[in-house]
Amino acid sequence: MNVTVIKYGDEALLEIKRHLSEGQPVVLPNPSPLPYVVVAVSPIIINSLKRRSLDQNVASFIGRFETVKQYFNLDQYGMEIAEKCLVENKMTVLCPVKNDIEMPTFFLPSLKNNHVLLFATHLPGLQQLCVEFPSLYVSSGNVTKMEPQQFCTDVQTQFKEFGNPEFKLLLVDGDHLRDRHQRHGSTTMVMISPTGNLSITRKGIQPLHLE
Repeated sequence: MNVTVIKYGDEALLEIKRHLSEGQPVVLPNPSPLPYVVVAVSPIIINSLKRRSLDQNVASFIGRFETVKQYFNLDQYGMEIAEKCLVENKMTVLCPVKNDIEMPTFFLPSLKNNHVLLFATHLPGLQQLCVEFPSLYVSSGNVTKMEPQQFCTDVQTQFKEFGNPEFKLLLVDGDHLRDRHQRHGSTTMVMISPTGNLSITRKGIQPLHLE
């Protein structure tokens, strides 16, 4: 497939926004030890690019927890734990949603069993994407059934060889922001109860001993 590589920085943001606006997927870097992730305006784009079932749930990509917390069935402590897991611990989080209010449309592809799947932005500048695009979705930056790659060149090779050639993929190289000597991998996924209790639903790169 066609893969264009640019280096992450302020000047890359305009190209990222243009690519997303054209309905094309973008692979973005994360801080260590997180993997590269693929972001798009539709879950169908992500699932098709990764060659998996088109109706598979994907996480909603959020900039600030404050903008969405009103939809969650969480007490004050639960809110604090959810924000800590998303922002500080950089995990993927399943939050319980309220039943007495209508969910925004952009949450629906991330909603299952009364929980919404969330992943937050973690690099400067990317929060603005979530402000300018009413809906963004995110998944690990790999082809389905293949391991996420640690370095940009390996991500590029995997998608060029095995990604869906219907798309023009923009790959944003952020290796210069990451610790090349650290092992990277998929995020730990946690489910939060209304009172803030945690359960692990997918083991990942973050430690399992949660406080």
